[in-house]
Amino acid sequence: MDRLEALKVFCAVVETGAFARAAQRLGVSTSSVTNQVAALEAHFQVRLLNRTTRSMSLTDEGRRCYEQALRLVGDMGELESSLRESAQTPSGTLRVDLPGILARLYLAPALPRFLAAYPDLTLKVTASDRMIDMTEEGVDVLVRIGTPQDTGLVAKTVGRTAYVTCASSDFLQRHGTPSAPDALADYACLNFLSPKSRQVRPWLFQRDGAVFPATPAGRVAMDHVDTLVEAAMAGAGIVQHLSVSLREPLRSGALVPVLQAWQAPGPDIVVIFPPRHLRAAKVNAFVAFAAQLFG
Repeated sequence: MDRLEALKVFCAVVETGAFARAAQRLGVSTSSVTNQVAALEAHFQVRLLNRTTRSMSLTDEGRRCYEQALRLVGDMGELESSLRESAQTPSGTLRVDLPGILARLYLAPALPRFLAAYPDLTLKVTASDRMIDMTEEGVDVLVRIGTPQDTGLVAKTVGRTAYVTCASSDFLQRHGTPSAPDALADYACLNFLSPKSRQVRPWLFQRDGAVFPATPAGRVAMDHVDTLVEAAMAGAGIVQHLSVSLREPLRSGALVPVLQAWQAPGPDIVVIFPPRHLRAAKVNAFVAFAAQLFG
């Protein structure tokens, strides 16, 4: 038995949730997958999987085996890549998933530059905000705002964000500029409504290194960022949102930052990918590109 190959098969079974799906992913027969896992169990003299006709789950030993196998397989993949693909030109298909706002405001304008730099690379982009199963959905790289919980994936920070409070210059001329977060109670404010909880997202500020909420009771709350920003540019009130959503209005002067002395840091922008892609040329190319975009 090739133990490393058997461990790869075992990882595929765990990740796909079924022997048949693992066989399809690996391009082998289901019986071959079953025999490899059985051989591993015989070798280690422990049961790795609890199997019934309807379900399958990891035993405690199986979970430890999977975690260790991921590292072993990843290390071997890294070694193979470093020796065999060190001079490889990024090529093939790269599947990327990122939030719609980052795709529209950052990726799309810079896409010609990326495609010109890597003519042998084909890019397939999907836009979503949820944490997806990369294996199940066939995605090579995720870009997310906020570092995910430990999922066994590699996460590299490529940018920082901040919670920017701002309004149109016309609004500030008519109503004045707030001098502190507490003063927001005297101003018309536009709140962001969380699409999931349907609750107003707290406004965040920082003073002396401590972050604190100070959410004004505004008359307007929306769950669509673009509409909220448009309303602020039209002079409907003061808004607070992440800097990545406000870059163009702030750059053009359509919105003016206020309360900058109290500006709080936001979540990082991270690029996420499986450990087996750590040395893949196409992934490294996109990570470097993302660092330029969001840095």
